[in-house]
Formats: sequence, C-alpha cells, structure tokens
Amino acid sequence: MLKRNLFAIGVLLATQFMVAKADVDPNFHIYLCFGQSNMEGNAQWEDVDTVVDSRFQMLATTDFDNPKRTMGNWYTANCPIVSPIGKLGPTDYFGRTMVAAMPTNVKIGVVAVAMGGSPIEMFDKDKYEQKLAQNPNEWWAQISKNYYGSNPYGRLIDMAKKAQESGVIKGILLHQGCSNCGDPNWPNMVKKIYNDMLTDLNLKAEDVPLFVGETEYENMGGGCSGHNAVVAQIPSVIPTGHVVSAEGIPGNGTDAWHFSAAGYRTLGKRYAYEALKVMGKDTKADADYKMADNLKKFFKLESFENADDMTVRLGSTKRLAVTGKFADGHTELLTNDATISSNDFTIEDGVLKATEAKKGVVSIAYTDFLGNQLQKDINVEVSDQGPNHVLVVDNGTAGSNSWDKQCNTMLNASMTIGKTYIVTARIKADNPGECALWPIWTTSPKKNQWGGSEDVQYLAAVNLKSDFDEYTWKFTANFAIDKIQFAFGLIGGKVYFDDVSCVEEGTTTEMVINGNFESDDLSKWEVISWNGQKMSIQEYGVTSGIKQISASKLQSNVRYNLAGQVVDENYKGLIIQNGQKRLNK
Repeated sequence: MLKRNLFAIGVLLATQFMVAKADVDPNFHIYLCFGQSNMEGNAQWEDVDTVVDSRFQMLATTDFDNPKRTMGNWYTANCPIVSPIGKLGPTDYFGRTMVAAMPTNVKIGVVAVAMGGSPIEMFDKDKYEQKLAQNPNEWWAQISKNYYGSNPYGRLIDMAKKAQESGVIKGILLHQGCSNCGDPNWPNMVKKIYNDMLTDLNLKAEDVPLFVGETEYENMGGGCSGHNAVVAQIPSVIPTGHVVSAEGIPGNGTDAWHFSAAGYRTLGKRYAYEALKVMGKDTKADADYKMADNLKKFFKLESFENADDMTVRLGSTKRLAVTGKFADGHTELLTNDATISSNDFTIEDGVLKATEAKKGVVSIAYTDFLGNQLQKDINVEVSDQGPNHVLVVDNGTAGSNSWDKQCNTMLNASMTIGKTYIVTARIKADNPGECALWPIWTTSPKKNQWGGSEDVQYLAAVNLKSDFDEYTWKFTANFAIDKIQFAFGLIGGKVYFDDVSCVEEGTTTEMVINGNFESDDLSKWEVISWNGQKMSIQEYGVTSGIKQISASKLQSNVRYNLAGQVVDENYKGLIIQNGQKRLNK
C-alpha cells in the first residue's frame, strides 16, 4: 500500500512538473538588466516613447503606483520600466529593437533592478550587507531599502526565477561604473556577480552572454570616461562578455553622468545590435514586422552629416568618423557599423593611413535597420602641406589651484622604476601662466582621499607663453608611472598642445599615443570635464615654423628646432634634420 501511494505521489509530482514546463514559452526571450542610474533610466520620456509593442514585456521587480503594477507580474514595457522613480533608459529601446528584429512569434522580456549611484558591490551577494552598513544614508541605500528589500541582487535573482516560469533567459545587460570609476578590480567584481547569477539560476555562460555598456565619453560631457578603459577589459576577463560602445552618444547637458533621451534611445539600440550580432542575426528589422511610425523615423537614415571632401597631412592617420542624420532629427555616430573602403588608400578599422602624397576617393556605405542603404564618395587629398592638428583644452575660468585644470594621457606602457625618461611638448596658452608635469602611477595600491593615487612625482612648472614653445622634463621614475598629467589650474581660457612625447632615455620608443594629434583618437587623453574643461582636436595652420621655410631652403645636415631656427648639436628636444623629425637628447 505504501509503495502504491508513493508511486501515485510521484506520478502527481511528475505531472505537475510537466505542466509547469509546458507553460514555459521557448519563444519568450528574457534579459536580466542591472546597474545604477543610467540603467534605471534618467531622461524624461517623450510622446514618441509612449507607443510600445505588446510583445515587449517587463516583469515588475517591485510594486509601482503609477502605472499600477504588482511585483512579480508581467506588463507591456511602458515607461518607467525599471523602478517607480526611473525614467527612459537603455532597456526601452533595447526591447523595441529586439522585438522588431526577431520573428513575430518571439516576445522580449526584461527583468531589471537598478539604483542611482549604486556601487557594483551592491550586486555582490557576499558584500552588499557590509556596503549598506557602511553607507546607510546614501541615496542608493534608501532605494535599495524602499524598493528591493535591501537586497537588490536577491530581488533580481528571485524575479529571474519567476521569469523562468514563463520564458528563457537569453542574456544579461549591465550599465554601471561611475560609482566605481576607474577601479582596476571592477572587471573581476563583475565576473563574480555574473558567475553567481549563472550558478543561482542554473544557466550556462555560453547560453547567456553579458553585455556591458560604456560610460558617457568625455567629449559628450561625461565625467567618468576614464572608466571605459576598465570596461574594455571585460571580454578578456569574461569570455562571454561584450562591450557596448557609448562613443558619440550625447549627454543630457546638465550633469556629467547621464545621457539624454536621444542618447538612451541610441544606447538601447546598440545593446540590441550587440545581442543580435552575438546571436548571428543581422541588425535589421524582420520582414514581417509592422513597425509604428515613430520607430520608422528613429531607424530611418536620411543623410551623412560630415562626409565632406578633405585634405589629410602626409604621414598622419585620420579616423573617418561617420555621422548620420535620421528621419526623427537625431544624429548618431555610425563609424563602427559603416563600411569605409577605398581603392586609393589603406584603411584599417575606419582609419586612413596617409603614407603617400596623392589624391583619391573614399567610399562610405551604411545600411540602416530598415534595410535602406546610403552610399557616398568623398574626395581625399594627402599633402605635406595639409593642416596641422593640435589639442585645444578650454579651461573656461581659471581655478584656485594647479590641480583644478589638467590635461592627462595614459601611456602605452608603464615606466620602469629607476629608469630615466624625457617628456617633451609644444604648448601655448591664451593667457600665460604655469604648467607643471605630474607623472602618476594610477594603479598604485596607495589611494588618496579622492580615490586617486598617492604615488605622484611633482616635477617643475614652466611658464607658458602666448606662442608655442617647446618644454622638456627629464626625470627618474620613482614608481611604475602609467600616466602623465599636465596641471595648469591657474590658467583661464585655452591651452594648446602639440608634439607631446615621452621616451626612455637612450631609446626612441614612443610611449604617448597620438601625441601629435594627427589622429582623431583621443581615447587615451582626458581633461577634468566635471570642472568645466573641454578638449578637442583642431586645425592650427602649419605644424611649426619649419613649414614657413621653403623646402628648397632647408640645408642638409643642419638642425632646426620646431620654430624653424638653426640649432647646434647641444640643443635638447625635438629637431628636424634632413626633413626628419627626431628627439635630440
């Protein structure tokens, strides 16, 4: 009798299990989303954002009052998606794009937990309690308490398990970093959280990739663009991790951390594009999808904005940035997805190498999400009389201390302790004043009260003039220096840099990336944007006084400085001899 009862119970349980499994829709693709305020959504949604396909669903991870939602239930993904205090964010147009790209029998669902200002440790199940205990009055601590039971990771896992009753988890989206800006251990912390999620939800990494968004770029107004160098390490630390670019995505213009509404739409689309690429699908709308007019205008490319004929300086490189204007009026940087080709020039990853003085044509083509292709040819001339480019740093008003305004660059290799290094730069300023050089070891375990490194060498200051002059610093490295900082906080207005160089004494290996600014790549350069600084590469007439001298007048074997003046063999710094620029030590 006992065996018969046990058998009956077993059959009943098996039947219930099969019924439960039958309720899981394999065509309901679910994505977990977590992070801080950008993932939470920080821009007020607009009329264009109010039309949402019912195939795009959100699982409420807390209770909402407006609109009324109950935790654990599915709803059409109208704003706000993440929390009652959230706004438009990347999840909105991630879902819209994914729904449009997938077959019409596929639904997309998001399960999101995010808190403005939250450090990454709040999603570490072994660290969040200590973090809360140390910071009970922080804004993110209050959000955690009010909406997620003071355990945001636990809430995300609980809701993810609830979601698994309805569909299949296909990926994880993360946007976080400003509260851990530049922390070299951040990728490892993300890896632990990702692995914990996979374990707690019985998932496999190869089935559930991680998509990590970059922070706002400095030239878009971002105050934590330096964190993107850390984000870039994600694929090397997490094999199934992928970076979502924020290059060219506009900030909101009011703070240094958040994107605009147009920016969130573009960022969400880029998350979707990355997910589609990983799935092996085209970044293109499904042929059977009936798209709302507002989405058609968002996705339809009308023209290229900056594809103009150009002159490029011989010996330089030029990144061919492609910006598109869409039917709804917004613009996007399309360089990473456009096809840039030429039969006349060498182009690698969108970068033209000007190795020969000649004229030619570069072709730019881009296929938008609707399948429409735009193509344009631009005429390019490579010339040794082409425009010189310099880095222009606009300080705005002068600061109170030297460290208030800076221009810094990460080196392509760390210095060796005890070795001697030579830094040279041509600099000028609208308003004369002092500029000091502070080489720093950014990854030192010694931190100051602002979270930066204490291992800095404070070298002598020089007096900048209203005309370009060359300055040289020679020093022995006391630390494994990986960044050089030019500090000029007492100068208001603009400061101009050209031909920035760093070499180990006795060698010619350049450690500064794009120190002549003939490339558009400023990824290794930064200013203190939150303190009002802006930087840009601009044309500045000729490279130096040497260009004012006819080539026929240059005497062989004679040394010239960058002002075009004859110097002797004892001159230290950059010289031109026999038409070649080199460092004379």
